[in-house]
Amino acid sequence: MENTKTKSIESVGFEFIPENDRKGNPKELFFTWFAASTVSTTLVTGALAIIIGLSFWWAALAIIIGHAIGATIMGLHSAQGPKLGIPQVLQSRAQFGYFGVILPMLIILTMYFGYGAMNTILVAQGVQETLGFNINLTVIISLIPMVLLAVYGQNIIQKSMKLYTIAYTLIFIILTGLVISQLSMSLLSQGTFTWTTFILAVSICITWQITYGPYVSDHSRFMKVHDARKTFFYTASGSFLSSAWLMLIGAAIATMVVNGNVMSEIKSMGGMVGYSIVILLSLGVLVINSLNIYGAGIIVLSIASNFWTFRTSGRLRVIVSIVIGIVIAFAATAGAGNFMSNFQIYLGFVLFFIIPWSVINLTDFYILKRRYHHEEFMKKDGQFGKLNYKTMGVYLFTIACQVPFINTEIYQGALSKAMSGMDIAWVIGIVIAFSCYTVVTKVTERSSATQVSDMPIASPIE
Repeated sequence: MENTKTKSIESVGFEFIPENDRKGNPKELFFTWFAASTVSTTLVTGALAIIIGLSFWWAALAIIIGHAIGATIMGLHSAQGPKLGIPQVLQSRAQFGYFGVILPMLIILTMYFGYGAMNTILVAQGVQETLGFNINLTVIISLIPMVLLAVYGQNIIQKSMKLYTIAYTLIFIILTGLVISQLSMSLLSQGTFTWTTFILAVSICITWQITYGPYVSDHSRFMKVHDARKTFFYTASGSFLSSAWLMLIGAAIATMVVNGNVMSEIKSMGGMVGYSIVILLSLGVLVINSLNIYGAGIIVLSIASNFWTFRTSGRLRVIVSIVIGIVIAFAATAGAGNFMSNFQIYLGFVLFFIIPWSVINLTDFYILKRRYHHEEFMKKDGQFGKLNYKTMGVYLFTIACQVPFINTEIYQGALSKAMSGMDIAWVIGIVIAFSCYTVVTKVTERSSATQVSDMPIASPIE
């Protein structure tokens, strides 16, 4: 395979990356995943812990615990990349079957489109509020650098993320100083503790990290096999530090406002400095959103590879990335008015599909320790089969088991109501997916081994 890192435009999509073509440095992943959460959405999400009733101190504990757990799960996904050398979701052909994996792929693809549109809207709205530019025109213009970064691929994305991290760390240090200067102990102590609100805040942070699970091996597959441990550490630490830091800032700001409008408070608290921070937060998404377009491109190519035999080229990646950019532009301009609220509701439901996928994938790799040759992932009639009905059954059963524990804006499960509104659907998803997949796999393997041992041995004369 041609070297995928020396070409100006990356020429690999769903394919396996040979060890000799992997030129990545695990330290680069720290910057990639630190930068990924340095957006205004992180600040606003951190404010939710205060809005639901916790004091800052309890909110801070929930944020730290939640992100520590979630970042560990995300880091485990990232460490799969160097070992397997293929994109994250494509790895699930080993569990779901060659065609069975299309279902989680399609669900995750809608998540990429949704996040891509949401982030583009954030850019456009921020620019409109501060500079007064037309929102639809800003959406279209802002997508140009996002698509270009995705087209040029891993190498340029990580270089951009490194520069972004350095610049925005300084910005968030300034913002932290502004917030501390206006806080008081009385504000930080307002609020009450209940297990329902505390677990909800922890859940928000865990699921925030888990939504990065489908992304990470797309980037870590460029690392050497022996760098898997470093890959885990740099991915998890980068994501934890930025997410926890910004959500703590968001929670602190939320103690100072009545309506939870964090961005408006930042503009007012710092004069021109606060105003500039809001503009920079909006423009920073131009870099971050390339991750969504890049990941969506890999999913599209992976699905296409199920039906056609082809090899990714730079030209093909350009075409796919542009089409994805057009879809995101349409979603952002057509639905800018109600998109944000509707997408937040949708994301809540997407998580119930992503969590069992994540658990099944990690259980297979780390607990059952099943390993396969990389060529098997590309075979329609290989050892994975076309559709693994047992895994699909576990997947759908887990999703169904989560429903009674859901508490969202449009639906609350019966058991969530019985528990005073507590939402532990993600916990149920982890427990059910892990236990059922482990049992089903071990029973299947034991049955297969028994059948093989019971087969008659042919006589040498026959």
